[in-house]
Amino acid sequence: MKFIDYKEYKKLPFYKKPFYFTLPHFENVKDAYNNRPKKLIYNLVYTLIILGFMLWFALDLELFDKSSHVNWIKFGNMSQNIFKPNWAYFFGYGAFSFKTSVIYQVIETFAIAFIGTTIASILSLPFGFLASHKMVGKYAFISETILIVIRTFPEILLGYIMVKVVGYGALAGVFVLSVHSIGMIGKMYSEQLDLVSNDPLEALEACGAGFTTKVKLGVVPQVKPNFLSVILYRFDLNIRTASLLGLVGAGGVGYPISVYGQNEHWNELSAVLLGVIILVIIVDLVSSKLRKKLI
Repeated sequence: MKFIDYKEYKKLPFYKKPFYFTLPHFENVKDAYNNRPKKLIYNLVYTLIILGFMLWFALDLELFDKSSHVNWIKFGNMSQNIFKPNWAYFFGYGAFSFKTSVIYQVIETFAIAFIGTTIASILSLPFGFLASHKMVGKYAFISETILIVIRTFPEILLGYIMVKVVGYGALAGVFVLSVHSIGMIGKMYSEQLDLVSNDPLEALEACGAGFTTKVKLGVVPQVKPNFLSVILYRFDLNIRTASLLGLVGAGGVGYPISVYGQNEHWNELSAVLLGVIILVIIVDLVSSKLRKKLI
């Protein structure tokens, strides 16, 4: 096996370069930086390829088609009213009742996300355990496949199916979040179980502990904080998802967003969007603080 100096290696044409060379020695960091491999041509080629694909896709999608112009009159009307929320609709007084108010719809959205996440976090335990290679070995692929299939279908599609099965309302939203969240939570459960340290398990086994005892004393204490963090993270995502499920009639604030947006009732739409923003900010701040305390 023949080694050549790195400087000589760089001077050779690409078809004469051997696979082995001695690494260069530099006196300081500045010399090492100045002698770094130059990849300008490669980066330029990659950039041109990406730009070429973007241009091709843009032309295929007809993004530059003159017929798809912006309705500036409608845009101006929306801009004038979108920042003027209907406070009567927001708080539920005057022509609106509390059950038709934005506050009530936001509470309903929160409840859908909370119940759906809680159910999914419990149902995900056996799926996550059975998908862990460290826990069940080679048979983990069965549960892994089930979790992949669950994650394949987007929430909106599941919401459309559930509405046809159980009817319009919050129950469909709870079903969607309960089922779809299993795919993500179960996968993250299994990943945390695969990272469990074997030392506590070996110590318990040396003491004659059974399988249940090893899981209770050796596995649960290690994964509990991360499991709770996963649940909080998924709940944060489900708040946003529950806001969209109303678009297909699965409860929450999505339905009024769809109705008022299509009918150009910008003041009412502004009130709904304000409620969603407040809800998301509060949940995000609280869940972030809780996750920092757990990890």
